[in-house]
Amino acid sequence: MLVNNAGLTGRVSADTEAGEAETVWDAVLDANLKSLFVTTLAVLPHLAGRDTRIVNLGSIAARAGSLLPGGLAYAAAKAGVEGFTVALARELGPRGTTVNTVAPGYIADTRFFGDGGVAPAIAATIREQTPAGRAGHPDDIADAVAWLAGPRASFVTGATIAVNGGWRVG
Repeated sequence: MLVNNAGLTGRVSADTEAGEAETVWDAVLDANLKSLFVTTLAVLPHLAGRDTRIVNLGSIAARAGSLLPGGLAYAAAKAGVEGFTVALARELGPRGTTVNTVAPGYIADTRFFGDGGVAPAIAATIREQTPAGRAGHPDDIADAVAWLAGPRASFVTGATIAVNGGWRVG
């Protein structure tokens, strides 16, 4: 079992100066995508056998973009995680390995939505737009990962499980 969970945000918008944008872009993609790739390749030889599970942590940003300007690199990196998941699932499926992504939405008490994160008014708007009527919690993510890691998800591979309370349905 391998769970790849890395996250780094950085402000890159359409108005960011090119040199600064490239530096931040590289750091965000290295942390969110390259680290996942390198870790997976390092661990794969130790995951021999059937019924192996790989779960990657993505983000709602892969499909919904960023709430505010400046999330270009993060959204691109997390979209890359989804693409990597699908490609690796196709390669490893014949070996009995499933590869999936869990894509969190608004999860309370995290760095992004906690102190110093988005403004409380924006967080309140997200909660109001979420059909589940609440923010997610870290346990919601852990439960999705645990399900994908278990035997009941043995026929699920190459999938992205959106854990967002319906905030971004579709």
